[in-house]
Amino acid sequence: MLAIKNIFLKHLRKQLRDRYSIFWNLAFPLVLLTILALIFGGQTGQDISFDISIVMPETSQEISASDFAYAGIIDEVINNIEGSEDSRWFQFYQQKSDQSAEEFFSQEKNLLEAGDRHLILKIPEGSLPDPGLIAIYRRPGSQLSNIAADVMTGIISEINREINIAEGNVSRDQLLTTTSRQIDITAANGAERSFSVTEYLVPGIILFTFLISGVEILVGRISSMRSRGILKRYFATPLKPIQYFAGILSFIIVLSAVQVLLIYSWSSFIFDISLNIFNLNFILYMIFALIVSVSLGFMVLSLVKSRESVGVVTNALTYPMAFLSGIFFEVSGLTGILGLIVALNPMTYLVNGMRDMLGIYPSPTSELLNLAVPLIWMAGSIAISLMKFSWNPGSES
Repeated sequence: MLAIKNIFLKHLRKQLRDRYSIFWNLAFPLVLLTILALIFGGQTGQDISFDISIVMPETSQEISASDFAYAGIIDEVINNIEGSEDSRWFQFYQQKSDQSAEEFFSQEKNLLEAGDRHLILKIPEGSLPDPGLIAIYRRPGSQLSNIAADVMTGIISEINREINIAEGNVSRDQLLTTTSRQIDITAANGAERSFSVTEYLVPGIILFTFLISGVEILVGRISSMRSRGILKRYFATPLKPIQYFAGILSFIIVLSAVQVLLIYSWSSFIFDISLNIFNLNFILYMIFALIVSVSLGFMVLSLVKSRESVGVVTNALTYPMAFLSGIFFEVSGLTGILGLIVALNPMTYLVNGMRDMLGIYPSPTSELLNLAVPLIWMAGSIAISLMKFSWNPGSES
């Protein structure tokens, strides 16, 4: 027990003597939280506006809505939306009188690809009752584009319903009806609870510090000491590897606990938020997240023997894991290789689970996945470490 205490104190003293380490490990998470909260804190749903391009057929200029042409019906609906209080949610773009439909479509398609439009509606020629197909073009990977497509699909479905009623295909009293009711969400003290960007960020910053502690601090210290032969000299004494491991792990746990307390205190004092991070379930889940991070660190130490290569590998692992997990901002709309990285990333599920447990944001992934995926990474990392890890890799080469 004395050996474990001495190893713990050695790493603690080294931490306290290094001003740069104090800043990056204790002050930087608070600075990062403050910057992100100030940047994104003012962005609310009230600022959202959907930029939608409407491509009308060439003949639409001579056809009115009373002719039951698709173009005329859509044009009347758009005019009604622009004249209502819902106009603040939409910005519609249509071709000019001297512009052909294909020319306008090509122009707007480029703007959609560039992110300056959220959606393109391409209206077919023809009139009722001939079938028509309205093409919806959206931007892959854009959450707002997906939302805009859902909204316009709902509007078009409502148009179809009204047309069927007008044509006598169905009676209005035969249709299903819905009623809309509002649930008032209140906090424990009875005050109304609204979404807070700072609350959203706090679990992510906590997880980010765990990732840094487990992958960068742990890996950096052990790789430095074993490359200089210090660990070899340690283990020539009665000190056992398990004792050294217990000592440095104790240091990581204490450092992480201090980081959590600082982040919580800072966010409570500066941003006046209150999160129940001290409930038992959340504490256990934080410990689980820290163990996953530490196991990833030992996997890196097992696979990368060179001290020079360790820094490159840890940076290549840490920051993609952090930025492609939702720690700092929403990443659920990503597709392709980036979407695959998000889906395989254990940090994605850990941060989802942490936010869901605190009631900040409902997890887009199930509780089972929030446990299973990090557990698989942890088990795989431990298995690799048991087979490959060495406290003194130099002696094997």
